[in-house]
Amino acid sequence: MDQEIKHKLTEWRQAVRYHLDHPKFAKEPAYLYEPMHYALSGEGKMLRSALCLAAAEAVGGKWQDAVQVGVALEIFHTFSLVHDDIMDGDDLRRGIPTVHKAYDSASALLSGDTLLIYVYQLLTEIDSPKSLRLLNAFNSGAMDVCIGQGWDMQFEVDAHVEPRQYEMMIDLKTGALIKLACEMGGIVGGGDDDAVNALARFGLLLGRAFQMQDDLLEVTSSAETMGKSLGSDMLNEKKTWIWLDLKQNLSTPELEQWKQIQDTGQLSEEDRDQIRTWMMDHGTIKRAQNMVQDWIVEADKILTGSYFKSTTMLETLAEIILKRQS
Repeated sequence: MDQEIKHKLTEWRQAVRYHLDHPKFAKEPAYLYEPMHYALSGEGKMLRSALCLAAAEAVGGKWQDAVQVGVALEIFHTFSLVHDDIMDGDDLRRGIPTVHKAYDSASALLSGDTLLIYVYQLLTEIDSPKSLRLLNAFNSGAMDVCIGQGWDMQFEVDAHVEPRQYEMMIDLKTGALIKLACEMGGIVGGGDDDAVNALARFGLLLGRAFQMQDDLLEVTSSAETMGKSLGSDMLNEKKTWIWLDLKQNLSTPELEQWKQIQDTGQLSEEDRDQIRTWMMDHGTIKRAQNMVQDWIVEADKILTGSYFKSTTMLETLAEIILKRQS
């Protein structure tokens, strides 16, 4: 990555970070606002806001005009994580205790709800002929994210889930928000319908790749690197694509060994090593990596469309997703 791109990413991050550090809401009552400030203080990747700014630039707009939309998307993502962490029982997020662990579940729920309302306040403040289109796009994307989370929770109780069902779920839960970031960036940047639709497809593919990478890192990374709790998904047999693929390839003795590990109620580093070995031996990791690569290649092809002015930043962000380690 050359210095000019690094500088631009830093500039974008600082522009969004300023608004997250200086939100337009009060400090009292502390029961409500302290957890909200705490949730926004985490050093996230700001990938969605960066994609929004890059999409605006790609269609010939000014990235500065997309900052408030990018901030709104970042706060919506934070809201969803606050609630997800409660539902999943996770203790760490971005290297610090989750909101419900730092405070309590009741204040975390209330603060998450209020962050969502704040997102709508930010979006309705945008004075543009495109305001209604932006709001309609957000409503549709936000609904998809919630439906995706519903499917994710449903899969936990379903006895059998097909890998294609999992792809459908991540297109909603993860892909919808990344798709939305690209779509709304294209709208605020002044892109025509063809450009905005292409950006939406690009974002959906990127979302798939991002989630599959996340699932792979659950196995191949560490809690210190990821900055969040690891292992719970495997112990609970969370039906990710890589788990569904592995489970159908394990031998009877391996399945019996897994049942013994699961019965202990905890996952040691030795157990994690065993799961990694199974995933490598049975080709699960390789197949997942190939799927990520295929999605990124298809996404890159979309950016060759004649309706784009400059796609360097979108290409860079796609590369960051492909190579990320946390």
